[in-house]
Amino acid sequence: MNKNDYSKAIQNTYIYGYPIMGMYDSLYQQVLDPTTKTTKMNEYLHIAVVSSPKTTFVPAPNNDTTYSRAWLDLRNEPVILETPDTKGRYFTIQLCDLFTDTTANLGKRLYGTEQHRFAIVGPTWKGELKEGLIPIYCNTTIALAFLRILINGENDLDEVKELQSQFLAIPYHEYIQRKENITIGEDLPVCKMETPLEFFETLNQVLALTPMLKQDEPIFDEMKTLGVGRNLDLKVLKTIPAEELKKVVDETVALIDKKGLTFGENVNYWRIARKDIGIFKTNYLQRSVVWFKGALANVPEESLYPSTFQSGDGEYLNGVNKYILHFEPGKLPPVSQFWSLTMYRFSDAMLTENEINRYSFGDRTKGMILDDDGGLTITIQHEKPTTEKGKANWLPAPSEPFYMTLRLYGPSSDAVEGIWTPPAVERI
Repeated sequence: MNKNDYSKAIQNTYIYGYPIMGMYDSLYQQVLDPTTKTTKMNEYLHIAVVSSPKTTFVPAPNNDTTYSRAWLDLRNEPVILETPDTKGRYFTIQLCDLFTDTTANLGKRLYGTEQHRFAIVGPTWKGELKEGLIPIYCNTTIALAFLRILINGENDLDEVKELQSQFLAIPYHEYIQRKENITIGEDLPVCKMETPLEFFETLNQVLALTPMLKQDEPIFDEMKTLGVGRNLDLKVLKTIPAEELKKVVDETVALIDKKGLTFGENVNYWRIARKDIGIFKTNYLQRSVVWFKGALANVPEESLYPSTFQSGDGEYLNGVNKYILHFEPGKLPPVSQFWSLTMYRFSDAMLTENEINRYSFGDRTKGMILDDDGGLTITIQHEKPTTEKGKANWLPAPSEPFYMTLRLYGPSSDAVEGIWTPPAVERI
Protein backbone atom coordinates (compact mmCIF):
# COMPACT_ATOMS: atom_id res chain seq x y z
CA MET A 1 0.00 0.00 0.00
CA ASN A 2 1.23 3.55 -0.71
CA LYS A 3 0.08 7.03 0.10
CA ASN A 4 -1.70 7.43 -3.23
CA ASP A 5 -4.37 4.99 -2.07
CA TYR A 6 -5.25 7.25 0.83
CA SER A 7 -3.79 10.65 -0.11
CA LYS A 8 -7.13 12.50 -0.15
CA ALA A 9 -8.16 11.08 3.23
CA ILE A 10 -4.73 11.96 4.68
CA GLN A 11 -5.03 15.50 3.32
CA ASN A 12 -8.55 16.00 4.71
CA THR A 13 -7.59 14.51 8.06
CA TYR A 14 -4.53 16.72 8.37
CA ILE A 15 -6.57 19.81 7.47
CA TYR A 16 -9.14 18.85 10.10
CA GLY A 17 -6.53 18.19 12.76
CA TYR A 18 -4.07 21.01 12.01
CA PRO A 19 -5.73 23.79 14.06
CA ILE A 20 -6.74 21.37 16.82
CA MET A 21 -3.14 20.27 17.20
CA GLY A 22 -2.05 23.90 16.99
CA MET A 23 -4.29 24.67 19.94
CA TYR A 24 -3.14 21.63 21.87
CA ASP A 25 0.53 22.34 21.18
CA SER A 26 0.05 25.85 22.57
CA LEU A 27 -1.70 24.44 25.64
CA TYR A 28 1.02 21.88 26.16
CA GLN A 29 3.86 24.38 25.93
CA GLN A 30 2.13 27.00 28.06
CA VAL A 31 0.70 24.95 30.93
CA LEU A 32 1.89 21.33 30.79
CA ASP A 33 5.50 21.05 29.61
CA PRO A 34 7.64 21.61 32.74
CA THR A 35 10.43 23.16 30.65
CA THR A 36 8.24 25.86 29.05
CA LYS A 37 5.09 26.27 31.17
CA THR A 38 4.25 29.75 32.45
CA THR A 39 0.97 29.05 34.27
CA LYS A 40 -1.17 26.13 35.29
CA MET A 41 -4.63 25.24 34.00
CA ASN A 42 -7.47 27.55 35.10
CA GLU A 43 -5.10 30.45 35.66
CA TYR A 44 -4.53 33.65 33.68
CA LEU A 45 -1.22 34.71 32.23
CA HIS A 46 -1.40 38.47 31.78
CA ILE A 47 0.90 40.07 29.21
CA ALA A 48 0.98 43.79 29.86
CA VAL A 49 2.85 45.08 26.84
CA VAL A 50 2.04 46.96 23.69
CA SER A 51 2.73 44.53 20.82
CA SER A 52 6.01 45.15 19.03
CA PRO A 53 8.42 43.20 16.81
CA LYS A 54 9.42 41.31 19.96
CA THR A 55 5.91 39.87 20.21
CA THR A 56 6.18 36.38 18.77
CA PHE A 57 3.82 34.19 20.81
CA VAL A 58 0.95 34.67 18.36
CA PRO A 59 1.00 35.29 14.59
CA ALA A 60 -0.18 38.71 13.36
CA PRO A 61 -0.46 40.30 16.85
CA ASN A 62 -2.69 43.36 17.17
CA ASN A 63 -1.29 46.65 18.44
CA ASP A 64 -4.51 47.83 20.09
CA THR A 65 -4.98 45.58 23.09
CA THR A 66 -3.04 43.66 25.69
CA TYR A 67 -3.31 39.89 25.69
CA SER A 68 -4.13 37.54 28.54
CA ARG A 69 -4.95 33.86 28.34
CA ALA A 70 -6.20 31.08 30.56
CA TRP A 71 -6.53 27.44 29.52
CA LEU A 72 -9.61 25.92 31.11
CA ASP A 73 -10.08 22.28 32.10
CA LEU A 74 -13.83 21.68 31.93
CA ARG A 75 -13.72 17.89 32.10
CA ASN A 76 -14.88 17.59 35.71
CA GLU A 77 -16.42 20.94 36.61
CA PRO A 78 -17.10 24.46 35.31
CA VAL A 79 -14.65 27.33 35.66
CA ILE A 80 -15.82 30.74 36.84
CA LEU A 81 -14.51 33.74 34.89
CA GLU A 82 -14.87 36.92 36.91
CA THR A 83 -14.64 40.27 35.12
CA PRO A 84 -14.21 43.62 36.91
CA ASP A 85 -15.92 46.93 36.22
CA THR A 86 -13.66 48.48 33.57
CA LYS A 87 -15.57 51.78 33.68
CA GLY A 88 -16.27 51.87 29.98
CA ARG A 89 -12.94 50.58 28.72
CA TYR A 90 -13.26 48.07 25.90
CA PHE A 91 -12.43 44.43 26.64
CA THR A 92 -13.54 41.04 25.51
CA ILE A 93 -12.83 37.50 26.63
CA GLN A 94 -12.95 35.43 23.46
CA LEU A 95 -13.82 31.95 24.64
CA CYS A 96 -12.48 29.41 22.15
CA ASP A 97 -13.13 25.70 22.21
CA LEU A 98 -10.45 23.10 21.45
CA PHE A 99 -11.43 23.17 17.77
CA THR A 100 -10.78 26.99 17.62
CA ASP A 101 -14.46 27.94 17.30
CA THR A 102 -15.48 31.04 19.25
CA THR A 103 -18.02 29.95 21.85
CA ALA A 104 -18.71 33.44 23.21
CA ASN A 105 -17.37 36.95 23.64
CA LEU A 106 -17.66 38.05 27.24
CA GLY A 107 -17.14 41.79 27.25
CA LYS A 108 -18.28 45.29 26.47
CA ARG A 109 -20.21 44.65 23.25
CA LEU A 110 -22.62 42.07 24.68
CA TYR A 111 -22.45 42.46 28.46
CA GLY A 112 -21.27 46.01 29.10
CA THR A 113 -18.31 46.80 31.33
CA GLU A 114 -19.79 46.18 34.78
CA GLN A 115 -18.57 43.33 37.00
CA HIS A 116 -19.82 39.86 35.99
CA ARG A 117 -19.29 36.23 36.91
CA PHE A 118 -19.55 33.73 34.07
CA ALA A 119 -19.67 29.95 34.57
CA ILE A 120 -17.96 28.17 31.68
CA VAL A 121 -19.60 24.74 31.45
CA GLY A 122 -18.18 21.83 29.45
CA PRO A 123 -20.23 19.21 27.57
CA THR A 124 -19.85 16.44 30.16
CA TRP A 125 -20.85 18.27 33.37
CA LYS A 126 -24.37 17.58 34.67
CA GLY A 127 -24.53 19.55 37.93
CA GLU A 128 -26.44 22.68 38.89
CA LEU A 129 -24.90 26.14 39.10
CA LYS A 130 -25.07 28.46 42.05
CA GLU A 131 -27.41 31.42 41.58
CA GLY A 132 -25.92 34.65 40.29
CA LEU A 133 -23.70 33.04 37.66
CA ILE A 134 -24.13 33.57 33.94
CA PRO A 135 -23.83 30.12 32.28
CA ILE A 136 -21.78 29.85 29.09
CA TYR A 137 -21.77 26.41 27.46
CA CYS A 138 -18.69 25.18 25.60
CA ASN A 139 -18.67 22.32 23.06
CA THR A 140 -15.35 20.87 24.24
CA THR A 141 -13.89 19.89 27.59
CA ILE A 142 -10.80 22.05 27.01
CA ALA A 143 -11.19 25.76 26.28
CA LEU A 144 -9.12 28.91 25.96
CA ALA A 145 -10.17 32.21 27.53
CA PHE A 146 -8.38 34.85 25.45
CA LEU A 147 -8.69 38.30 27.00
CA ARG A 148 -8.07 41.53 25.12
CA ILE A 149 -8.13 44.92 26.89
CA LEU A 150 -7.87 48.23 25.03
CA ILE A 151 -4.58 50.00 25.69
CA ASN A 152 -3.71 53.53 24.70
CA GLY A 153 0.06 53.32 24.44
CA GLU A 154 2.88 52.78 26.92
CA ASN A 155 1.59 55.48 29.31
CA ASP A 156 -1.55 53.41 29.85
CA LEU A 157 0.24 50.27 31.02
CA ASP A 158 -0.06 50.72 34.79
CA GLU A 159 -3.83 51.19 34.66
CA VAL A 160 -4.26 48.19 32.37
CA LYS A 161 -2.05 46.03 34.60
CA GLU A 162 -4.30 46.84 37.55
CA LEU A 163 -7.36 45.86 35.52
CA GLN A 164 -5.74 42.63 34.36
CA SER A 165 -5.16 41.54 37.95
CA GLN A 166 -8.92 41.72 38.55
CA PHE A 167 -9.79 39.21 35.81
CA LEU A 168 -9.97 35.87 37.59
CA ALA A 169 -10.41 32.20 36.63
CA ILE A 170 -11.71 30.13 39.55
CA PRO A 171 -12.43 26.35 39.55
CA TYR A 172 -16.05 25.82 40.52
CA HIS A 173 -15.34 23.83 43.69
CA GLU A 174 -13.17 26.69 44.94
CA TYR A 175 -15.80 29.27 44.04
CA ILE A 176 -18.47 27.49 46.11
CA GLN A 177 -15.86 26.86 48.82
CA ARG A 178 -16.13 23.10 48.79
CA LYS A 179 -13.16 20.78 49.10
CA GLU A 180 -13.10 18.16 46.38
CA ASN A 181 -10.48 15.96 44.80
CA ILE A 182 -10.86 17.40 41.30
CA THR A 183 -8.40 16.53 38.56
CA ILE A 184 -7.21 19.70 36.82
CA GLY A 185 -4.80 19.42 33.93
CA GLU A 186 -3.65 15.96 34.93
CA ASP A 187 -3.42 12.95 32.63
CA LEU A 188 -3.43 15.10 29.48
CA PRO A 189 -1.34 13.54 26.70
CA VAL A 190 2.19 14.54 25.82
CA CYS A 191 2.25 16.59 22.61
CA LYS A 192 4.50 15.00 19.99
CA MET A 193 4.47 16.32 16.43
CA GLU A 194 8.00 15.95 15.06
CA THR A 195 6.86 13.44 12.42
CA PRO A 196 3.52 13.08 10.63
CA LEU A 197 2.89 9.78 12.40
CA GLU A 198 3.46 11.42 15.80
CA PHE A 199 1.09 14.20 14.74
CA PHE A 200 -1.71 11.73 14.01
CA GLU A 201 -0.97 9.64 17.12
CA THR A 202 -1.25 12.71 19.35
CA LEU A 203 -4.37 13.85 17.47
CA ASN A 204 -6.05 10.56 18.38
CA GLN A 205 -5.28 11.14 22.05
CA VAL A 206 -6.50 14.75 21.93
CA LEU A 207 -9.76 13.79 20.20
CA ALA A 208 -10.37 11.28 23.00
CA LEU A 209 -10.52 14.14 25.52
CA THR A 210 -13.88 15.49 24.45
CA PRO A 211 -17.17 14.35 22.89
CA MET A 212 -17.27 14.85 19.14
CA LEU A 213 -19.68 17.17 17.35
CA LYS A 214 -22.48 15.75 15.24
CA GLN A 215 -21.57 18.08 12.38
CA ASP A 216 -18.19 16.32 12.10
CA GLU A 217 -19.56 12.79 11.64
CA PRO A 218 -18.95 12.67 7.84
CA ILE A 219 -15.27 13.55 8.13
CA PHE A 220 -14.86 11.14 11.06
CA ASP A 221 -16.02 8.34 8.80
CA GLU A 222 -13.27 9.29 6.35
CA MET A 223 -10.68 9.62 9.12
CA LYS A 224 -11.54 6.16 10.44
CA THR A 225 -10.32 4.63 7.18
CA LEU A 226 -6.84 5.75 8.29
CA GLY A 227 -7.27 4.69 11.90
CA VAL A 228 -7.61 8.31 13.08
CA GLY A 229 -10.25 9.11 15.67
CA ARG A 230 -11.25 8.63 19.30
CA ASN A 231 -9.81 5.44 20.78
CA LEU A 232 -8.45 4.21 17.43
CA ASP A 233 -4.95 3.25 16.40
CA LEU A 234 -3.12 4.09 13.19
CA LYS A 235 -3.04 0.66 11.58
CA VAL A 236 -3.42 2.02 8.06
CA LEU A 237 -1.11 5.01 8.39
CA LYS A 238 1.61 2.83 9.86
CA THR A 239 1.69 0.81 6.63
CA ILE A 240 2.62 3.88 4.57
CA PRO A 241 6.37 4.61 4.29
CA ALA A 242 7.38 7.63 6.38
CA GLU A 243 8.75 9.58 3.41
CA GLU A 244 5.50 9.14 1.45
CA LEU A 245 3.38 10.21 4.42
CA LYS A 246 5.59 13.26 4.92
CA LYS A 247 5.25 14.19 1.26
CA VAL A 248 1.45 14.32 1.36
CA VAL A 249 1.53 16.26 4.65
CA ASP A 250 3.99 18.78 3.18
CA GLU A 251 1.72 19.18 0.16
CA THR A 252 -1.21 19.79 2.49
CA VAL A 253 0.65 22.49 4.42
CA ALA A 254 1.48 24.15 1.09
CA LEU A 255 -2.23 24.03 0.19
CA ILE A 256 -3.19 25.71 3.46
CA ASP A 257 -0.56 28.40 2.87
CA LYS A 258 -1.73 29.04 -0.70
CA LYS A 259 -5.38 29.17 0.33
CA GLY A 260 -4.49 31.95 2.76
CA LEU A 261 -4.11 34.34 -0.15
CA THR A 262 -7.57 33.64 -1.55
CA PHE A 263 -10.00 32.85 1.27
CA GLY A 264 -12.98 35.13 1.90
CA GLU A 265 -14.31 37.73 -0.53
CA ASN A 266 -12.01 39.83 -2.70
CA VAL A 267 -13.19 43.45 -2.55
CA ASN A 268 -10.86 46.19 -3.77
CA TYR A 269 -8.01 43.70 -3.33
CA TRP A 270 -8.89 43.22 0.33
CA ARG A 271 -9.61 39.68 1.51
CA ILE A 272 -12.62 39.96 3.79
CA ALA A 273 -13.95 36.90 5.58
CA ARG A 274 -17.47 37.58 6.75
CA LYS A 275 -18.68 33.97 6.58
CA ASP A 276 -17.41 30.94 8.51
CA ILE A 277 -14.94 33.03 10.49
CA GLY A 278 -14.60 32.64 14.26
CA ILE A 279 -17.25 29.93 13.97
CA PHE A 280 -16.13 27.69 11.12
CA LYS A 281 -18.82 24.99 11.09
CA THR A 282 -17.52 22.36 8.62
CA ASN A 283 -15.28 24.72 6.65
CA TYR A 284 -12.19 22.90 7.88
CA LEU A 285 -9.82 24.37 5.30
CA GLN A 286 -10.71 27.92 6.28
CA ARG A 287 -10.28 27.00 9.93
CA SER A 288 -6.74 25.77 9.12
CA VAL A 289 -5.98 28.84 7.02
CA VAL A 290 -7.00 31.16 9.86
CA TRP A 291 -4.84 29.25 12.32
CA PHE A 292 -1.90 29.38 9.87
CA LYS A 293 -2.23 33.08 9.02
CA GLY A 294 -3.78 34.66 12.11
CA ALA A 295 -4.70 32.34 14.92
CA LEU A 296 -7.76 33.00 17.08
CA ALA A 297 -9.62 35.28 14.69
CA ASN A 298 -12.85 36.41 16.30
CA VAL A 299 -16.39 36.44 14.93
CA PRO A 300 -17.06 39.41 12.60
CA GLU A 301 -19.70 40.92 14.88
CA GLU A 302 -16.99 41.46 17.50
CA SER A 303 -14.11 42.35 15.20
CA LEU A 304 -13.71 42.29 11.44
CA TYR A 305 -10.30 41.71 9.88
CA PRO A 306 -9.97 42.73 6.20
CA SER A 307 -6.43 41.98 4.98
CA THR A 308 -4.70 43.08 1.81
CA PHE A 309 -1.65 41.68 0.06
CA GLN A 310 -2.07 43.76 -3.10
CA SER A 311 -2.46 47.33 -4.30
CA GLY A 312 -5.25 48.43 -6.59
CA ASP A 313 -3.22 47.58 -9.69
CA GLY A 314 -3.06 43.93 -8.60
CA GLU A 315 0.64 44.02 -7.71
CA TYR A 316 1.74 42.51 -4.41
CA LEU A 317 2.71 44.99 -1.70
CA ASN A 318 6.44 45.53 -1.33
CA GLY A 319 8.45 48.04 0.66
CA VAL A 320 10.42 49.08 -2.41
CA ASN A 321 7.27 50.96 -3.50
CA LYS A 322 5.24 53.79 -1.96
CA TYR A 323 1.51 53.64 -1.29
CA ILE A 324 -1.42 55.54 0.19
CA LEU A 325 -4.74 54.40 1.63
CA HIS A 326 -7.35 57.11 1.15
CA PHE A 327 -10.69 57.17 2.98
CA GLU A 328 -13.19 59.62 1.54
CA PRO A 329 -15.13 61.94 3.89
CA GLY A 330 -17.69 59.95 5.85
CA LYS A 331 -16.16 56.66 4.70
CA LEU A 332 -13.79 55.91 7.58
CA PRO A 333 -14.17 52.40 9.05
CA PRO A 334 -17.62 52.35 10.76
CA VAL A 335 -17.22 51.02 14.30
CA SER A 336 -18.79 51.33 17.72
CA GLN A 337 -15.42 50.82 19.44
CA PHE A 338 -12.27 51.62 17.43
CA TRP A 339 -10.29 50.67 14.30
CA SER A 340 -6.65 50.19 13.31
CA LEU A 341 -4.49 49.31 10.29
CA THR A 342 -1.52 47.07 11.16
CA MET A 343 1.56 46.27 9.07
CA TYR A 344 3.09 42.76 8.90
CA ARG A 345 6.01 41.17 7.12
CA PHE A 346 4.71 38.80 4.47
CA SER A 347 7.35 36.21 5.35
CA ASP A 348 6.30 35.51 8.94
CA ALA A 349 3.24 37.64 9.82
CA MET A 350 5.23 39.63 12.39
CA LEU A 351 5.66 43.33 13.11
CA THR A 352 8.77 45.11 11.79
CA GLU A 353 11.14 47.52 13.55
CA ASN A 354 10.90 51.13 12.37
CA GLU A 355 12.35 54.44 13.47
CA ILE A 356 9.14 55.84 14.99
CA ASN A 357 8.02 52.60 16.67
CA ARG A 358 4.64 52.78 14.95
CA TYR A 359 3.21 49.42 13.96
CA SER A 360 -0.41 50.39 13.40
CA PHE A 361 -2.42 53.46 12.47
CA GLY A 362 -5.99 54.13 13.53
CA ASP A 363 -8.59 56.41 14.99
CA ARG A 364 -6.56 56.74 18.21
CA THR A 365 -3.26 57.68 16.50
CA LYS A 366 -2.07 60.95 18.01
CA GLY A 367 -1.30 63.83 15.68
CA MET A 368 -3.04 62.49 12.57
CA ILE A 369 -3.94 65.16 10.02
CA LEU A 370 -7.23 64.85 8.17
CA ASP A 371 -7.62 65.98 4.57
CA ASP A 372 -9.14 69.42 3.96
CA ASP A 373 -12.46 67.78 3.08
CA GLY A 374 -12.49 65.61 6.22
CA GLY A 375 -11.17 62.46 4.59
CA LEU A 376 -8.03 60.64 5.66
CA THR A 377 -4.94 59.67 3.67
CA ILE A 378 -2.52 57.19 5.28
CA THR A 379 1.05 57.17 3.91
CA ILE A 380 2.47 53.65 3.55
CA GLN A 381 6.17 53.39 2.67
CA HIS A 382 9.57 52.35 3.99
CA GLU A 383 11.30 55.72 3.78
CA LYS A 384 10.27 58.53 6.09
CA PRO A 385 7.96 60.98 4.28
CA THR A 386 9.17 64.53 3.67
CA THR A 387 5.92 66.46 4.29
CA GLU A 388 4.44 67.18 7.71
CA LYS A 389 1.14 65.54 6.78
CA GLY A 390 2.97 62.54 5.35
CA LYS A 391 4.95 62.13 8.58
CA ALA A 392 1.86 62.53 10.77
CA ASN A 393 -0.06 59.89 8.81
CA TRP A 394 2.86 57.52 8.15
CA LEU A 395 2.53 53.78 8.66
CA PRO A 396 6.11 52.53 8.17
CA ALA A 397 6.55 49.54 5.86
CA PRO A 398 9.45 47.06 5.86
CA SER A 399 11.86 47.08 2.93
CA GLU A 400 10.46 43.72 1.81
CA PRO A 401 7.06 42.22 0.87
CA PHE A 402 4.34 42.95 3.42
CA TYR A 403 0.63 42.79 4.01
CA MET A 404 -1.78 44.78 6.15
CA THR A 405 -4.78 43.97 8.31
CA LEU A 406 -7.52 46.49 9.00
CA ARG A 407 -9.21 45.70 12.31
CA LEU A 408 -12.68 46.98 13.04
CA TYR A 409 -13.71 46.51 16.68
CA GLY A 410 -17.46 46.58 17.03
CA PRO A 411 -18.03 46.93 13.27
CA SER A 412 -21.34 48.34 12.10
CA SER A 413 -23.87 46.13 10.35
CA ASP A 414 -22.85 47.88 7.10
CA ALA A 415 -19.31 46.56 7.53
CA VAL A 416 -20.40 43.06 8.54
CA GLU A 417 -22.88 42.79 5.67
CA GLY A 418 -20.51 44.25 3.05
CA ILE A 419 -22.31 47.52 2.40
CA TRP A 420 -19.15 49.36 3.54
CA THR A 421 -15.82 48.10 2.23
CA PRO A 422 -12.30 49.53 2.51
CA PRO A 423 -10.83 51.33 -0.52
CA ALA A 424 -7.99 49.83 -2.53
CA VAL A 425 -4.41 50.65 -1.57
CA GLU A 426 -2.99 53.03 -4.20
CA ARG A 427 0.58 52.62 -5.47
CA ILE A 428 2.28 55.97 -6.07
